[in-house]
Formats: sequence, C-alpha cells, structure tokens
Amino acid sequence: MAQRTYRSSGVTRRGFNTGLATTFGALTLGTGIAPAIGQGKTDLNVGIFGGDFGNLSPVIRYDIQGGIIAYQVFDGLVSINYGTREIVPMLAEAWTNPDPLTWRIKMREGVKWQKGYGEVTAEDLRYTWQFHLDSKSFQIGTALFPIDSIKTDGKYVVEVKTKQPFGAFPGVTMGYGGLVISAKAHTEMGNDAYSAVPIGSGPFQIESKRGSEIILAKNPDYWQPDKPKLDKVIYRAVPDSTTRLQALAKGEFDFITHPDAQQVGDVRKNSDLVVSSTPGWNWDYQMFNLVGRPDAPFQAKALRQAISYVIDREAIANEIYYGEATPTDNAIPAGYMGYRDHLLKYPKNGDIQKAQELIQAAGLTGYEVEVITSDKDWLRRELELVAAMVSQIGITYKIKNLDIGGYNNLWLNKNYDQALEDITLVAPDPDATVWWFLNSKGSSSAYNNPEMDALLDGARGELDAAKRETMYHQIVDLTLEECPMIYHVNPNLIRVYNKNLVGFEATPQEYVEKMDTVSWG
Repeated sequence: MAQRTYRSSGVTRRGFNTGLATTFGALTLGTGIAPAIGQGKTDLNVGIFGGDFGNLSPVIRYDIQGGIIAYQVFDGLVSINYGTREIVPMLAEAWTNPDPLTWRIKMREGVKWQKGYGEVTAEDLRYTWQFHLDSKSFQIGTALFPIDSIKTDGKYVVEVKTKQPFGAFPGVTMGYGGLVISAKAHTEMGNDAYSAVPIGSGPFQIESKRGSEIILAKNPDYWQPDKPKLDKVIYRAVPDSTTRLQALAKGEFDFITHPDAQQVGDVRKNSDLVVSSTPGWNWDYQMFNLVGRPDAPFQAKALRQAISYVIDREAIANEIYYGEATPTDNAIPAGYMGYRDHLLKYPKNGDIQKAQELIQAAGLTGYEVEVITSDKDWLRRELELVAAMVSQIGITYKIKNLDIGGYNNLWLNKNYDQALEDITLVAPDPDATVWWFLNSKGSSSAYNNPEMDALLDGARGELDAAKRETMYHQIVDLTLEECPMIYHVNPNLIRVYNKNLVGFEATPQEYVEKMDTVSWG
C-alpha cells in the first residue's frame, strides 16, 4: 500500500516520530552503563508513569499508578491464573452458588491485617461491600452491581443475595470488586486518612508516601510465609517515558513500565536488561459524549462511521507502538468469550474514499471539536496522529492534554465532547469489555440505546455459555454499526528490568504488577 503522510499543524506523521528519536540523545542502551548487578540487594527501585499517586484505598476510585500500589498492599478475594484464565482463591478460600441468586463466600482463616489491626474476617468483607453500596462508589457500575444484600454467617462466611443471576460473579464481583479493607482501621482512621496510607493484608505495607514517591516495606505478618522476597520496593512516578528509560540504563531504576516504544528495539540489544512484552487486556479508543451534547455534529452515526473508516489502525500500531500493538475495531480481545477477530468491519489501513462517501451521502460537513486525553505521553502522540487522519475528511481536533485527575473528572462526569484514552479490562469475562462503557447506566457510558441496554443486561443474566456468546456477538456488531466508541489497537504491556531480577510474572492488566514473587538472583 502507498505510504500516506498525515499533516496536522504542519507536522507530518513521519516527522513527528523522527523528532521523538532525537529526544533520546546519545544514550546507547546496547553499550551504555550497565545496571547494578544486584547481588545482595533486598530492595527494588521502580519507575512508573504519571505524577502524584493520589488515592490508594479500594473504596475510592484510584488511577492506574494508584492501582499498582493497591495491589501490593491489599490481597483480593481471588486472583487470576492468567495462563488458564481460572479464578484462584486468595482471601476467599472457597465459594458456592447454592441457588441462582445466592453466593456463599468462605474467608481464609488466620490472615492478619497489617500493623496490628487483627484478623481478616467476614465482617471486613461485609463492611467493605456495604461501604461501596452506601457511598455509591465507582464499583457499583463495574463489579458490585448485582449485589442486593450482604450478611455474615459466623466469623468467616459471607452470604450475598444478588438481584439477578450472574455467572461471572467470581471473576468480576469477587475479582475486581474484591480488594477488602479493614473495618477497624477504616473506622478509626476515617475515609480520607485511610485513602492516603491504607492498612491492607497484602505482602507489602506502606512505609512512607510523599507525592510521587512511595516506599513499601515487607509485611512481616503476611499469610503466605514464602512471600514477599524483597524487603522494600521504592516507587517513583516519572511522567516522561524516555526519562524513565534513561534512569534504568544508568542503574537509578531496576524496573520500569511503559518505555518509549520507539526505543524498545535498542533496549532488546542490551544484554543487561530484560524486555517483557505482554498482549494486554486493553484497547485505545475514541469516545463521543452522545448524552451530553444532543446538538453536536457527531450525533450523526454516518459521521462517526466516517471517522472509524479514516483511522489507519496499522499506522497507530507502527508509529506509536512500533509493532507492540495489534490493530482492532472492536471491544473483545483475543481469548475472551465472544472474540471473533481483531478487525470485523473497518480496514486496518482505513478507507478514506468510504469515509468521504458516508459524509457526502448524509449531507454532512466536517467540524471542529475539543478532544481530551490524559497525561500518558504515548496517548498524546496518538491523538496528534489521529487528528492528522481525521483532518483528511474536514474534521479539526483541538487537543486538550490533562493530568489523569483532570481527565477523569471530565470523563466520569461526562463534561467533554470527545475523548481519546486507553483502558485496562478488569476481568477475563466479556461483561468487563462492554457493559461499563455502553450501557446507559454504566459509570463511564456516554451512550443511551435501549437495544444495547437489553443485550448487555441479558448477557449478564444468561447462564448458557453458547447463548451468552451469541449475545456478545450481537453487542459487538451493534457497536460497529453505531460507533459510540471507536477502537484503535490492543497494545502490549511493556516492562523492562534488570536481568538479575527473577520471579516477575507479567500480567495483561496494566494496574497489576505484583512484586511479591520478585527477588535478586
């Protein structure tokens, strides 16, 4: 296919990315300064993206970098075997579903809260979920929606009644909604203080927290006696991906996330470093606020379809992720129930002629619109590239870059016109790929379609796997037709670390990077 050049504000696609290469300067990872060997070390220095870590409590919405910390400090009711996608017991030792509307959860005995707050019991789980329900937290729309009532049955058993049958209860409700807080600590400290320095039951506890740096120390009372291996993990948030990579090469960090994808090829040449690249349970996407702007030009379905047709998804995969991503046009990634293919309707290189025909047939014209994105530098570059693509059909994207807190404030309150962002899926069930984003009652949905609501709600309650899969096919097909969201790529999650680190288990979830199995070899 002939090479296209996208122009936006005088910047070509190729020129834009060539500029990125020069920012790396003279640092040569193949022959540069070798990272520290690590012999005898019992601590780990980690560089992640972003700024202030913000809230760390599971009962208040946390950002990705906050989630990375929370999953070190808290154990969930269950975890995921990412190889088999099976749900694995953690704080919940066992669970049963004696009838379609009842779940009984048996808590593991003898697990202790950090810093002397006693044993983890059924009351802590009841308190946690009841607090979510009473405070109408973010989890109501994502994981705890089926809960009708909760009660304890003795010291270690919780009985939950649900509003409807929900076969994905262990993976979604007990999974994403299963970080349990200490009822005693939360009551004594108060919600705000607990969110800053929470008490958990996980392998690490917070030693200190200051803005963009957090020090975690080994939990001496952790219930798994062979974990964690490290004494301390020091996290520092650094917004710029090149800066993180340079710090790793100099030995200032032992482990980083989200390196500049353009540099990963050079990183792989460095025998002192390991590159972990894992297909993520995620996608980059555009979203339209279809409920907040009834008079907006993008209310026209043909115009949204035209935008999807003009997107060169392969260019995004190559120019932003340098091949560490897969072009996609739909919400269900490979491995999930309901997956059929990455591209079901829209060509990987786009179709400008089709996009122009749609606009002309509908009697539409281009428009100018503000598009928001967060502080992930690669998404900001992606938005520049996408803005150049849509300019070919007369649409002007006025880019507004925000920090993650500012972005979430506008996005979750539906106070925006269009957005470009990424998302990590919270469970290995297709409900997690669509309901939250497309149901009119979903906490991040900016779309209201009774047909879609009926399909999404029906799929949640359907227990027959074959029927349920068919419903997810229908949901995806309706999304491809309506384009309330436009999907770009499924990016790989890339972590780079010192070769002498052993035991890191990569996950396909951006906010789960557990360090309890990591040690220096």
